[in-house]
Amino acid sequence: MKKSIITIFLCLSFFSPCRNAAGIMVNLTEKDIEDAIKQGEKQGSNVAEYLEKNYRFGEKDLFEENGIIRTKWNKLVVLSGLLSAGGKRISDQEKERIIKNADLQIDLHTFGNKIDFADAYKVYLVQKGKSIEPEKIAVNHVAYLPEKRVVTSGFPKYRATVRSYFPYNNISPNERAEIVLVKDKKKVVFEVNFKEYK
Repeated sequence: MKKSIITIFLCLSFFSPCRNAAGIMVNLTEKDIEDAIKQGEKQGSNVAEYLEKNYRFGEKDLFEENGIIRTKWNKLVVLSGLLSAGGKRISDQEKERIIKNADLQIDLHTFGNKIDFADAYKVYLVQKGKSIEPEKIAVNHVAYLPEKRVVTSGFPKYRATVRSYFPYNNISPNERAEIVLVKDKKKVVFEVNFKEYK
């Protein structure tokens, strides 16, 4: 059960910016940690809907690229919410693993017609005119099965999540940024303001 909860936690893929945030929290205080855990426990099984309003960016239309900013605070909320829905509480080890993580994770969701279509895709950030490469990129492909009422003839059959990991030391966590997805010799650019995320 715990393994499946962690898998869901890693694969959740919804979300849009939190307008009341003061910037990405790189060094969380004990109060920040407890607030995140309480928020997750309060939301429980509704944590995905709650966070959809706070961390998602990009298009909301079917088959359009979109993404999610996965901060430390975000991850604490998600994991504590999923565990709470199963009657459990986040452990000290799980908290520590999230808090000590040195990278900002950015997930991009994109669509294609073959299972490995996104393997060659690249992602980088631009802040203050400077390009910032991720420390690593991981790609997961799945067959895309939209709701039954959606007509999908002629549309992409696969969705990929391109996960990029940017060391916090290399970015400005309270500044604007461009998230650039390089695919099939063209670029898709998302403009975000890290100040809008916790």
